Amino acid sequence: MEQSLKALASELLTLEINTIFKENTTGAKMPANKRIALYDIIQRYRKTLIEYGICEKANGQPPSLDGAGNPKFLLRFVGAGEYSFYEVKRAAVHGKAYYEKLQTQMQTPEQLEELKNRMQMLYRIERQSAVMMGLFKEQRHKLDIDNKQGTTGYDAEFNGKGCNSDYDLYPSQNGSFVWNNDISLAEMNNVDPLDLTSEQVTNIRKAWELGTQQVLLQTVVQIDGDVTSYLTPKFVHLPKDFRDMVMNFHQSSTNEATAHWSSLFKVVADLTGKAFSSIFGGGK
Repeated sequence: MEQSLKALASELLTLEINTIFKENTTGAKMPANKRIALYDIIQRYRKTLIEYGICEKANGQPPSLDGAGNPKFLLRFVGAGEYSFYEVKRAAVHGKAYYEKLQTQMQTPEQLEELKNRMQMLYRIERQSAVMMGLFKEQRHKLDIDNKQGTTGYDAEFNGKGCNSDYDLYPSQNGSFVWNNDISLAEMNNVDPLDLTSEQVTNIRKAWELGTQQVLLQTVVQIDGDVTSYLTPKFVHLPKDFRDMVMNFHQSSTNEATAHWSSLFKVVADLTGKAFSSIFGGGK
């Protein structure tokens, strides 16, 4: 119990408040099935990569060319597991390199700013994909599958052996579902849930909630009292009335979250102290 409390307390050392510009809000909650939540996350990443002109979904044909005349990156995985996120991570790195070369071709400050915003989004996709890859690596460790991105439990068709060409989608890797999620959406609803820690669920929730939406304001509060706030160019360029409204909303959210966070941390710290006292005989 004390280890769980210590882990929870360590996760409460920092509070992060994001104010996000989000279109077409549905009010949907993160799926209880975390396999589906992971699928939601990666599908948003894939959609963004395709909209940015970097990638296209494999369809059995050679990829079309990007603006520089090079073949687009092919997305061949259909699931939301280690190899799927590795593929998306590689695609994001590919996209950043592509956009870096385009910077000198931008003719207006607005075009350059839009390009940099896209590069920041690609960096987020790269970073969050790496986090999810780490999640599946930990799953492999639990089962003593310690080979780096190995294919233990993968189907015989993996690495193209069951594909007609290098341009086909990979088949579902159902043989690895115990630790992985490189399977079809239908299969995600029919296999056992992933055995995740609270920290892993928190990482999934954060990535699911943030998705590919634009962050306008961010405030990070440390338990020692340090506060750091970040303003994005998109926020700075908002009309004054709208900017004031967003700032007031963010400040209100920060105050409310900080009060709740402080109370929660005190409760956890108190419980942690009592747990250690009972172990070492201090609490009688």
